[in-house]
Amino acid sequence: MRSFVALAAILLLPAPALAQDCNGDGLADSQQVGVQGLTAQYFANREWLGSPVAVRVDLGGAGSFDLNNWTLPAGVPEDEFSVRWTGGLMFNQTGAFQFRVTSDDGYRLYLDGVLLGSSEGVSNEAVVPPAPIPVSAGMHYIRVELRENTGGQRMKLERKLSTATTWNTIANTNFRAGVDDNANGTLDLCDSGDCNRNFLPDELDIAAESSLDCNTNGVLDGCESTSVDCDQNGLPDSCEPSLVGLVGLYYGTNDFSGPVLAKRLDASGVLGLDFNVTNETGNDWQPDGVPTDNFSVRWSGALLVPTSGFYDFQMQSDDRANLFIDGRLLFSSNTGGEERGPFYLEAGTRLIGLDLREFGGDQRMRLRWRPSFTPDWSPLGGEFYRPVYDGDADGVTDICESGDCNGNLVPDGFELAEGLDLDCNSNGTLDVCDIASGAVDCNANRVLDSCEASVPGLVGRYYPRLGSDQPSDPYRPGTLAAVRRDRDIAFNEGNWQPTNAPGDNLIAIWTGALITGPEAGIYRFKTESDDGCRVYIDGVAVIDRWLQNAGEGFGEIELAANTAYDFRMELHEGIGGQYARLKWKAPSASAKSPYELVPGSAFRMATPDCNANGVLDDCDIANGTLPDPGAGIPNPCDAAPCTGDLNGSGTVDAADLATLLGAWGTAGSDLNSDGTTNASDLALLLGNWGACG
Repeated sequence: MRSFVALAAILLLPAPALAQDCNGDGLADSQQVGVQGLTAQYFANREWLGSPVAVRVDLGGAGSFDLNNWTLPAGVPEDEFSVRWTGGLMFNQTGAFQFRVTSDDGYRLYLDGVLLGSSEGVSNEAVVPPAPIPVSAGMHYIRVELRENTGGQRMKLERKLSTATTWNTIANTNFRAGVDDNANGTLDLCDSGDCNRNFLPDELDIAAESSLDCNTNGVLDGCESTSVDCDQNGLPDSCEPSLVGLVGLYYGTNDFSGPVLAKRLDASGVLGLDFNVTNETGNDWQPDGVPTDNFSVRWSGALLVPTSGFYDFQMQSDDRANLFIDGRLLFSSNTGGEERGPFYLEAGTRLIGLDLREFGGDQRMRLRWRPSFTPDWSPLGGEFYRPVYDGDADGVTDICESGDCNGNLVPDGFELAEGLDLDCNSNGTLDVCDIASGAVDCNANRVLDSCEASVPGLVGRYYPRLGSDQPSDPYRPGTLAAVRRDRDIAFNEGNWQPTNAPGDNLIAIWTGALITGPEAGIYRFKTESDDGCRVYIDGVAVIDRWLQNAGEGFGEIELAANTAYDFRMELHEGIGGQYARLKWKAPSASAKSPYELVPGSAFRMATPDCNANGVLDDCDIANGTLPDPGAGIPNPCDAAPCTGDLNGSGTVDAADLATLLGAWGTAGSDLNSDGTTNASDLALLLGNWGACG
């Protein structure tokens, strides 16, 4: 029953427990050792997540394991809860046994750490396992989990020998809330340890599956220290050279947030990564402790490309998945199948990464490939995978050599060498990690303020698209989903959005500075987008086709040469295709000359400093010294909201008065365009005193 798992699910180490609760399950040891019943942990959610809201011993009195609308502990809701019962189950004789489970709603049943049966659906009755299993006489470890949706609550557990004709509901007297086989007064879990938190002593885990301790040091692989497992991927460093497959890191949320609940070696068989479950019954390919729905997983390692050439990839997923090669997103799949290619790959070891976000219903993830221009797809079997990437072939995984400070499973050294992320101050640390350590990034664009004015590209902010009751602006951004540095706006079909951003019903907003070329004059712009888009340069709407669907937009504006202008482009995307491209023509270009993509070299991450106060415009917005018309986009100073608001703060106040008086007799604060700052300008300023609008 356990052989399908190459490396058991390994949970994060629990916080040190108090002495009277050595296994940290929330119940004092004295209430478990030798006590009839099962330890019951109740959760105020359907997925056994977080800390239990109540812990007690159930099945302690007369009767049997037949709970039907029983009294719940205080703090446990009547619906939408889950409960986990753990402890020991006595078998009075050796033989082949089966269980019958009656539940409302989903359940999981484990004996000695082996999953005998499960259902993620509604109330049901099932015999598990399908064939009787041998069980020796004596005490065995049992775990029963119940997920309650709505309506009634029921959990009944029966068993019988294979030779028997009738089922027997298991009497409460057969259960122990805590197992102490050696009768030393201490729970066996505490004698041996339970570092993976599967409610089974570690020594029994290892005895049942020797591969869980590949270096045979008596410690489960997933619980090793960094001195033994430098990258904490659940594989001791000494074992990695002999292994094939990819390491999967599993999260209990659908967006990779929160702690890693489990680490496992996947994709090691002949089919490679091939989890293809298409119904709600028996969806148990994810590790123990990971919820059936609303989870996420990241796989990483190395892909061995046999020969240089073009390859196509096929990915089937439920729900959203991404494939990365050498740190770059190749394509995404969203609740279905996607085929993409050709992609040129050099022979040798390539860094590979995949991720999956599961929301509900089926759970599926399959990856296959073929040489381009050939008809047949082939599995990427385990022989093509290695669990770690060692690009320099020195025997040490690259993450252990250069670190992974941003936790994206790409070695920092690789990111810097390949230009995947920035180190604009050249201190050897990724900017995002410097910022996480306290370096200043006032506009939250993931680039250090100290050098962002020289960094090419734009900051892209990605949001879910929400509806609006404003006919002129029917779409508005929801909660910010992702921020990314984009080199340019040249996105073609193929789910190019960041991992955490929605694939459909998306709003993307790019901001920064546009640097003109050596020519002054009329610059012409063209957008190609699915769906509507808007382009602003220095606050002027150059292209506005927000209310339209997929298509092209055209606009022009007079600009100076070699000058930085505030830039903003917005895109809203509904269902189906996704593309966004920005092109331009220089003033000297003829009417017939083609538009060219605006290169990344013409963009800067930092906006200009239009009020010349030494602070970038978007940082002025962040500081509240310039108005923000939405989504962190600067409002240019020459488009101040009212006459007299000389600093663009949205209010005519003493600061503006001081600026005007300081420019008295010059053209510096000339409000009426007569060439001189004088009493007429002072009168205009005082006449607009207060908040603009």
